[in-house]
Amino acid sequence: MFPDIIKKVPVRDYGLDGLEVHVDHTPIGTVYFVTAEKEVVFPEHSHAAQWTIVVTGSCTFTANGETKVYNAGETYFIPAGLKHQITLHAGYSEVDYVDDPRDGEPDEKIFCGGNSMDNKVICGLQTIVTELSQQADGHLIHARIFASQGLTKLAKQYEEHATEERGYVVKCIDRLIDLGCEVKLEDKKSAPVCKDAVEYLKHDFQLSKNGLAWLKEIVCAAQEDPTTFGILRDYYVDEERDMYWAEQQLALIELIGKQNWFVQQL
Repeated sequence: MFPDIIKKVPVRDYGLDGLEVHVDHTPIGTVYFVTAEKEVVFPEHSHAAQWTIVVTGSCTFTANGETKVYNAGETYFIPAGLKHQITLHAGYSEVDYVDDPRDGEPDEKIFCGGNSMDNKVICGLQTIVTELSQQADGHLIHARIFASQGLTKLAKQYEEHATEERGYVVKCIDRLIDLGCEVKLEDKKSAPVCKDAVEYLKHDFQLSKNGLAWLKEIVCAAQEDPTTFGILRDYYVDEERDMYWAEQQLALIELIGKQNWFVQQL
């Protein structure tokens, strides 16, 4: 289903009859070329964020109790940490991009400055350094936007979020240095800027919800290293608290209305 040039890309064997997968690891993500000659069922699982385009055939995708069929020419996006199940029907092919340069590779111990560490943990610390600094910038930008709109309480809340996040970025940088690992200054992805406070609140809530699912795996993987575990656990608790705060605000808006909620933020 793919041209011969794709055959040069390394194959990964999943042990599933009729499934052919070519995998290319790049410095920032993993690209998959997938072909299913027969019906193939993948059980529920989760991973880093993924974008997929269906090249031929169709697949059935299930997440959060909802099922949808995607056909040739259609695309879909899977947020990081979202548990999902997918069935590839006979004659199916797709191209995927997963936001993890080592996606699907076995987790292994690596040595940083003489310290044996789970590679997932090291990659997790670096991901936090890169993405959390971007998130802090986003919170600060929105804090200033909402302050200009007179929503001073909301602006203060997001300024505090930004300060806390920068603190965890510093802790993760210092931990990588202590472990003798390289700290990378990676490219950051663009993110939406919302002038509507309620829309941004919804976006921020979903971002925290998806991020916590990913972060939980990193926290669990770090349990053999008390210092790293403590840093990641504290960050998880803080992020969970922020998620619940956003959820409470959305529930309050639903209860009293958007304009009444705005008055409370003045």
